[in-house]
Amino acid sequence: MDILNNIYLFLFVLSTLNIVRNTFFLMRNVRTEERFIMEKLALLVLGISISYFITTIITVLINL
Repeated sequence: MDILNNIYLFLFVLSTLNIVRNTFFLMRNVRTEERFIMEKLALLVLGISISYFITTIITVLINL
């Protein structure tokens, strides 16, 4: 069970980094007044990352 928790933690960290990365690029494009364009696959991965991040936070708060 310990290896499974490590995998979940790894996925959570990767999801968080993906969200931070895309937020940084969005903020940079807003400041330079450029259009922010994402490919379909990148948008799908970002959506999955946000979903996993929110689900993990809710699960942790419920289990307190």
